[in-house]
Amino acid sequence: MENPDIDRPAVHIGFPFFAALFVASFFGAPFAAVSAVLLFAAVFLLLLFKQHRQRPNFVLSLIATAAAFAVFAVAMNLFVLPTERYDGGTYTVTGNVESFLTKSNGRFYYKLHVTHIDEPVQDVDFSVRLSHSEAFPAEIGDTVTCEAKFFAFEDSLGLSPRTSWLADNMVLSAYVTDYESVQVTPAEKRPFSYYVNQICTHFHNLILENYPKAEGSVLSAMLLGLRDDMETELVSAYKKAGASHILAISGMHMAILTQFTLGFLGLLGLKRRPAALVSAVFTLLFMFVSGLSASVVRSGIMQLILLFGILLGRQAEPLNSLAVAVLTMSLLNPFCAGDVSLLFSFSATLGIILLAPRITKAVTKNIRKPQRKAHLAKLVSAFSVSLSAVLFTAPLQLYLYGTVQFVSVLTSLLVLEISAWLLRFGLIAALLLAVPVLSPCAAPFVLLSGICVKAQNFIITLIAEHIPGTLRISGKYLPVTVVICVLFFTLSMLLYRRKNKALPCVLAVCILLCGMGANALLNQSAARLVVFRTDYAACTAIITNTSAEVLGCSGNAASVETALRANGAEQITLLHVQPDEKSIRCAEKLAQLFEVKQILVPDTVYYPAENAAFYDFSYVGVFPSGSFTVTDGGETVTVTVNGTEIYLETKSSTSISHNTDILVTEKPQSAVSAPFTILKTSGIIEDTEASLSPGAYLFMTEHESIRLDFDERGTYTVYGG
Repeated sequence: MENPDIDRPAVHIGFPFFAALFVASFFGAPFAAVSAVLLFAAVFLLLLFKQHRQRPNFVLSLIATAAAFAVFAVAMNLFVLPTERYDGGTYTVTGNVESFLTKSNGRFYYKLHVTHIDEPVQDVDFSVRLSHSEAFPAEIGDTVTCEAKFFAFEDSLGLSPRTSWLADNMVLSAYVTDYESVQVTPAEKRPFSYYVNQICTHFHNLILENYPKAEGSVLSAMLLGLRDDMETELVSAYKKAGASHILAISGMHMAILTQFTLGFLGLLGLKRRPAALVSAVFTLLFMFVSGLSASVVRSGIMQLILLFGILLGRQAEPLNSLAVAVLTMSLLNPFCAGDVSLLFSFSATLGIILLAPRITKAVTKNIRKPQRKAHLAKLVSAFSVSLSAVLFTAPLQLYLYGTVQFVSVLTSLLVLEISAWLLRFGLIAALLLAVPVLSPCAAPFVLLSGICVKAQNFIITLIAEHIPGTLRISGKYLPVTVVICVLFFTLSMLLYRRKNKALPCVLAVCILLCGMGANALLNQSAARLVVFRTDYAACTAIITNTSAEVLGCSGNAASVETALRANGAEQITLLHVQPDEKSIRCAEKLAQLFEVKQILVPDTVYYPAENAAFYDFSYVGVFPSGSFTVTDGGETVTVTVNGTEIYLETKSSTSISHNTDILVTEKPQSAVSAPFTILKTSGIIEDTEASLSPGAYLFMTEHESIRLDFDERGTYTVYGG
């Protein structure tokens, strides 16, 4: 009997190949190498039996999975691991700038393709993320020579910063140690990407010149992928309302613009096949101008397949198109599965393809009149598309952020049509503005797109301010909840045509809600003190409900963010910046990851933020559950929570001898005495235990995170110790 799926080889190759690369990114090269050997051996054994040879789809998927593991392991060992010998070293390097300048956390970043390293003198071939606190005059294609120190990206089990940057073909991080050593040699011949970037910058400037700042920045983000000019409050509103996907160019944007171009050319009298060819050229140009991010490339390839299907007189099948898109990207870059934006884009698209038609069919199946059924299907389709995308991206959202934003379904329903017309009017306006002779004709389209942006921003801000759209689950329940929900949901898909098909879905939703309910109960205490420390990050914060007062932070901001969110923090009401470089950089990044109400900075520190309050030696403030006093130029903080005094000191504190209720210190021999002490040491202190003053101690060498939950009387319960 012929296999009904034999005509879809792309699905049985592309999806397993991409899934295997994702698993390899998660567990690393050694796991990938062992898995490749075992799977190839399994394929060989299966082919020995005739009954398995008659199942080509299964064997094909197995071969694709084994090949992906092998490709990942080889790529890691050939291109990534050899570069780690430069980790921690300072070298004089020469390389070519590959991307335009970006700014983040007060630093300027370049993607540099390193071709030469001195000491020892050798030719190399890899890309790094080069940074400095000052920009140097280098454009795409220019040759840069400088003294730089290399660092390996933080790597851990799962989706780490290393997997993310490898997806962008950067194997190491580096910073310029001596600005005076920077030498820039202009390129004799600019690469194609330089001219594309110039076009993108030109359109960006045109949009900002002809629109108010809020409207222009949103339109620029949606058309060009440039968000740098968006105000922090507006970006935060889009995040709260679950509308960040509207700002990131992805399948929705590409589909709307491609279909609009195709339809517009048809209105001009161009036949369908020539119109498809012109639309394909436009789609390619748009992909380059908007930055060739992973989600743009994925959606662009799918649109190109659709257009080439029109040229060949065939209809593209969405699932095949998605499989071809991810397979193409996987073959071009074996590390692409570590890109979070691509994972979200892929998951959402897969959900829309597999689940949205089923939801629409289930809702409209009892409607007998064809016309009424068609109208209802059109109304339901927007809901089913949004819900499908949310459900399929929920496991990834839970894993990365511990949240599920169901409000994004409502947001999409209200603004999706507005966004579609915004993109159409905005595209016409931008193209007309780019031609000086036609720029007066752009006025009505500028007006219409401006009205659309205002309406979109108004709705999203309204939702962000008045609708609690984020459900959160605590860190300790996160892994098991995600796994169980995915298993039950997968089971529901397998039982789709059976009578009990709804039961696994109901169970998955119940488990998810129970996990989130448990998190809400755990985080209902009046206030909690969170002390977090690892080898590469540290944070001390007071969290009340979902608001955090960060009294000190340093190191890797992503780890600090994870610790704060795992303890229920969704916004930062106070961010205290301590007077050291690691704390400053961590605070700058946290200000991008959270909505921050106030930033408190010693006047000895340069911190570029509009909402920063500077103090000289001491500062006194209040927060919902108590008050705090900062002294010693930021090295010492005294906090009072429901009548309980907490004293925090660093190694550099000059504290005097006195008594307090709770002591959080980096000094084994602190002058401060307390009945309960959290000792933030970086090494084993067995030799000093005998000399510690009497009291109860918790050592951070034994616990990565410690939490104290305070009740209204000031008594507390310790978790993690």
